[in-house]
Amino acid sequence: MNRDFIAKHWYANMYEKFENQTHDVDFLLKVLTEQTGNQPQNILEVACGGGRICVSLAKANQTVTGFDADEHMLLRCYRRMEGLPNIHCYQADAAISDWGLGFDVVVMAGNILINIESDMDYKVAQKTLIKNAAASLRTGGHLYMDFDLRYNPAAYFNRLKESSYFEGTDELGTTGRTVSYGSVYDPVTQICTGTGHWELTTNSGEQIIIPKRWFKHIPTQSQVYGWLSDAGFTIERTYQNYTAEPMPEPIVEAANRAIIWARKL
Repeated sequence: MNRDFIAKHWYANMYEKFENQTHDVDFLLKVLTEQTGNQPQNILEVACGGGRICVSLAKANQTVTGFDADEHMLLRCYRRMEGLPNIHCYQADAAISDWGLGFDVVVMAGNILINIESDMDYKVAQKTLIKNAAASLRTGGHLYMDFDLRYNPAAYFNRLKESSYFEGTDELGTTGRTVSYGSVYDPVTQICTGTGHWELTTNSGEQIIIPKRWFKHIPTQSQVYGWLSDAGFTIERTYQNYTAEPMPEPIVEAANRAIIWARKL
């Protein structure tokens, strides 16, 4: 068993343990009920991971397709979706793969717009995902986006402090923790850069250190709205912080989670 397998398996297990919130899924189901007349939809979830969202959609009697690039996360999704005939998930890279055609709704949730993993230029990848969503929808179909939208990215991301986000032991007996040394935001490029590592100890006592460096392009409200318009979407509803309150335009300091319901023209 190689180190890459051990590390990715451990991380997938920790992600599933700690990222288990339901409020965002409940809100998505509420929006779908309100905006579709409670009619079953043919839904595509981008970057479905371990199935936290797509399996919940399937259990709500939606027809669901999901994909993710991470095979370790998908294995967890497969276990969750066992016995559900109305869900299909597969492995694919969101930035370079064909998403299929004719969906009623595309769901880009879980902050995927800010957490893309791709060799592509980050801003180009963000625009590409929105264009791919439009291409995979039927005319009149809808895109549901749920992502962080920061009023002052520099104040949020300029953090030079050690912290740990995930810590624990997986079912293979690998124990570990993630370590972050903080991040720095460049207001000119809108790129946030962070560094850290994973500290792992296998069940045989072998110690593994996995260095990590990440980049994120932090878009503005006007950029996201412009990308949607360029891709052929019109925004029908916005929500802030999982409430019925619309996103202010321009955004204010209190509005840090944006939910957009947009229709393909």
